[in-house]
Amino acid sequence: MDLSFFRRAEQRFASRTPAGLDFGILVATLRAQREAAPAALAAAAAPAARFADPLAEILLAGPAWREAVAAQRGCFNPEVARQGAVN
Repeated sequence: MDLSFFRRAEQRFASRTPAGLDFGILVATLRAQREAAPAALAAAAAPAARFADPLAEILLAGPAWREAVAAQRGCFNPEVARQGAVN
């Protein structure tokens, strides 16, 4: 197998230096990709909760405790509740 094209490409691009990473562009790109994700779009379309922490709303018997119970999905672990993976 002739792999000389690798050597030719290496010689051709040996004098070039790779482009530096622009941190601002990287952060903006990652933020745009995160905001365009299906989960972010669904969260933006969902009505805003009337409470900051569902568990605190339940324990304090706040006015939106019924919505907080639905948000917790029967689980005290907030990460599991967000994922909706309750057995």
